[in-house]
Amino acid sequence: MSDETTPTPAPAPVASPPDTSLRDSLRAVSAERSRLAGELKAAQEQLAKMQADLKSTTARHGQDMHLMSAGITSKRGRRAIRREYADALSEVAEGGEAPGFSDFVGELREDPLFGRWFSTAADNSVEKSAEAVEAAPKAAKPKRKPASNPNAGTTTPKAPETAVDVNGYRSQRQRLGRGGALAANLELLKKQGLIR
Repeated sequence: MSDETTPTPAPAPVASPPDTSLRDSLRAVSAERSRLAGELKAAQEQLAKMQADLKSTTARHGQDMHLMSAGITSKRGRRAIRREYADALSEVAEGGEAPGFSDFVGELREDPLFGRWFSTAADNSVEKSAEAVEAAPKAAKPKRKPASNPNAGTTTPKAPETAVDVNGYRSQRQRLGRGGALAANLELLKKQGLIR
């Protein structure tokens, strides 16, 4: 016999019935992954929006603090200067260099419209305030004493002797005011039975 051995063929794989539970779980995992990918994208967009909001809020706060240190205490004034700065940035040509906020505010000090809004402690130096304090007592006038009776010389209007009609009451009300017309006609109105 021969020493050669003939290789035996490997058994053919037996086809197993398709496993539906494995496919269903694979589909479920794939659907869950797609849903989570959508949620992740929405969360990333929301994060980007929040970061942009934080950046703009931080920039506005920094600008407000700079303006307050420059002496702009009015909210409307700070808002107007921020708008003016935004307009200046939008007018900068493509490739042009945008001015920094502090440089822009420095230029506004020289502007006749915006320059009057700026006042700092340096502008109101101690020497100026001392001069104002010294000048105030010299220019002060003696205070006037109030009259002892502020109602002196005023009298209650005399009541009319005739019946009160609407036109007469209106003319008195225009002359004397609501309280004066009522006080002047009170007794007569009671006599006529119009009021109690």
